[in-house]
Amino acid sequence: MPGRFSLALTLLGASALTGCTWTLITAADAAGSLVQAGFSVASNYSSPTSVTGEPAALQSVCIELNQTVATGDFVPNLQVSLQRRGVNSTVYNPGTSPPGCEAMLVYAATTSWDKHAFSSNPVSYLSAIDLTLVRRGQILVTARYETNGLSMDRFASARQKLDALVERMVVAQAP
Repeated sequence: MPGRFSLALTLLGASALTGCTWTLITAADAAGSLVQAGFSVASNYSSPTSVTGEPAALQSVCIELNQTVATGDFVPNLQVSLQRRGVNSTVYNPGTSPPGCEAMLVYAATTSWDKHAFSSNPVSYLSAIDLTLVRRGQILVTARYETNGLSMDRFASARQKLDALVERMVVAQAP
């Protein structure tokens, strides 16, 4: 605030601030703060675009590794999201499903690039995530996250996006 006030004084020169001018400067400052707060909240929140099926009650899942997903922290974040719901997970390579899997989790994700508001540096973000839980050849539940247009949550972390999806897919187990 002091920086903005100093800037306002500099722009207005040595002239005295009238009540109306001061009100306009204060309103602009408040609007800027509100926009910044909105960007901050939106980038820390994510919600699924669609979920099909009811949340499944599971103790463990086997996650089929998808080599086409370029985000290195995707699977670890997926495992943490599952663990928070009380579900253990094992990762396996396609075609090598471990015996005794209660359910399999397959996923796909797309990464895109864009710039944060007021920034000129492009950053990557997960623009689409598809998760599917399968048990004995039957799809239990699917969830999809997709950025639509300029959604503010597009810059939310992989963990936040996966937490929101897993929460809608898996019934939380008692500790």
